[in-house]
Amino acid sequence: MTPLLKKAAFAALSSPPIYGHLQKRALKSDPLTILCYHTLGPDADDMDAWTVLRVSDFQRQVAALRRTYDIVSLDDALDPERRGERPQAVLTFDDGDTGLFTHLLPIVEADALPVLIYVATRQIETGQPFWFDRVMNALQTSGARINLRDTGLGEWAVPDTTGADKWEVISGILEALKTVAPDERDAVADRIVAQAPDRGAAPTPLVPVSRDQLAELAANPNVGIGAHSHCHSLLDQIPLDAARESVAMSKALLEGWTGQNIRHFAYPNGNYTPELGAMIADLGFESATVLDSALASRNGDPFALSRLAIGRYDSLQRFRLRLVGL
Repeated sequence: MTPLLKKAAFAALSSPPIYGHLQKRALKSDPLTILCYHTLGPDADDMDAWTVLRVSDFQRQVAALRRTYDIVSLDDALDPERRGERPQAVLTFDDGDTGLFTHLLPIVEADALPVLIYVATRQIETGQPFWFDRVMNALQTSGARINLRDTGLGEWAVPDTTGADKWEVISGILEALKTVAPDERDAVADRIVAQAPDRGAAPTPLVPVSRDQLAELAANPNVGIGAHSHCHSLLDQIPLDAARESVAMSKALLEGWTGQNIRHFAYPNGNYTPELGAMIADLGFESATVLDSALASRNGDPFALSRLAIGRYDSLQRFRLRLVGL
């Protein structure tokens, strides 16, 4: 579908009569709407990263949600006794980027907005971003040419322009790296960073929150903290005992750092298997979330709760259509 046809289709589906029908159908079974974000960035930053949502876009999305939904904590959403008359939405954020402290926390404080942050702990412990953020940071500059032919990953030319086309190339590189063996991925990411031009006046880089920032986030009564593993590996690509060690370590570290009882988990990249779900339950978690662009069934597996991924290139129309499963 061409961009023009796609825009026309979004407009038609978002029109009040059609959208009202779609929304009624989507909410008929009283599902739980769990949204997956990553971080927020300044409006003026030309950061070509799907994971970095502009502050103003996030605020518009929250306002749109509140017209129909009650935005609640995941604890409240999972408690049948706290069920309201309106549909419920839960806002979650993955990884633990510093934008959550700089940009999200002021919104939470001003609007009493409940959020749940799933934190991957190794980057907090070391202060160094994971491989995917290092690659996104490096490829914000113009004219990057990445040669990975000797690894079987091909050659890539990152456009000089900013926007969705540039992100499409960066996203392709990231997806290619996910096929690399987990113990080799960091080294390949380092090669990409080394081949990228100097950042110059590139946008604000993606970096993890500090321990102090995490503690301040956790101290807010509207901020819940969940675990996202220690290693942020795709857990179905590593041995189950290694996955268990990583998840258990993240839980223990977060409980020590925040003083919270860490009861909720998000699978890195959404990669889930029933064996992982059983392991998460055995470690004492009460829920775990995946990324399957669907609404969560209240009667489904609490260790495979569906989430809708929301990113930088979702217009408000596209956002509203995601809410009804389109």
